Amino acid sequence: MRNGFKNLARAFVLLFLATPCSHAADGELVIAVDKKQNQLHMARYRDGRLEPEKTFRATMGQRVGDKMIEGDLRTPEGIYEFLFRTQAPALKPMFGPLAVYVSYPNVMDKNGQKTGFDILIHGTDDPSRLEKKFDSKGCVVLDNENVKIVSDAIRLKDTKIVITRDFDAIRNPARLPRAREFFQRWITAWSGKDLDTYVDSYADEFKMDGMNRAAFAKYKDSLNKKYGSIKVTASDVMYLFHEKYDLIAFTQHYDSTMANGAPAYRGTSKKQLWIQERNGHYKIVVEESLK
Repeated sequence: MRNGFKNLARAFVLLFLATPCSHAADGELVIAVDKKQNQLHMARYRDGRLEPEKTFRATMGQRVGDKMIEGDLRTPEGIYEFLFRTQAPALKPMFGPLAVYVSYPNVMDKNGQKTGFDILIHGTDDPSRLEKKFDSKGCVVLDNENVKIVSDAIRLKDTKIVITRDFDAIRNPARLPRAREFFQRWITAWSGKDLDTYVDSYADEFKMDGMNRAAFAKYKDSLNKKYGSIKVTASDVMYLFHEKYDLIAFTQHYDSTMANGAPAYRGTSKKQLWIQERNGHYKIVVEESLK
């Protein structure tokens, strides 16, 4: 019984240490594109929900559906970031005075062998295009004034843009409790050196730095044996949802000691977990460190 209480106390301590600050990202701007309604929302992230503050009319790619290959005239669907801005005179007149590049293809697109490039949020030299639902080669077209409003509000390589078939289907996700529980279990298993639970969080096809899942498990086991203690916590946690996959973005804080208690590796980094369901359970398909 004494050992049982000891194990319970240890589990409680690990849970406390590893608890992610799940609402630390509250108030962050997220751009959401609703292909069904031909709208772009400037929304605020509120504990897994997206609450629109401004909404603009938008026109999308000439062909309906998710972008698959270069030149298919479709607007991609997924979760992205804004890479950089460009403006006249570097832009062709048809793009208006300002454009912002989106990070298509992302890692999930590349895993799916998708091709294409130069997906933009841009303006136009012909305002009548906004009266049509589908009039671009795959980009999202806004009124020139609205492009500037969006561009001024975002942070490059930080602000997320969710391009979705139906914004209403993902703005108040029922999956949030499960995603939060999954993330908690993963980070607690890592700190607790629970290798089986930790590795079970990854999809069979998972790869990292040239390692498949089995090699990755051996590598993590070697670190568990090398370090006397490992403490992993997370801050600025954001849960974003999509029809194809979900994303957990966070700041990771890693602190380890050697077996003799001497300080070992310590570091802070931006991370993203791209997760999908496998047989009714969340699994990590891609674990991404951001520069």
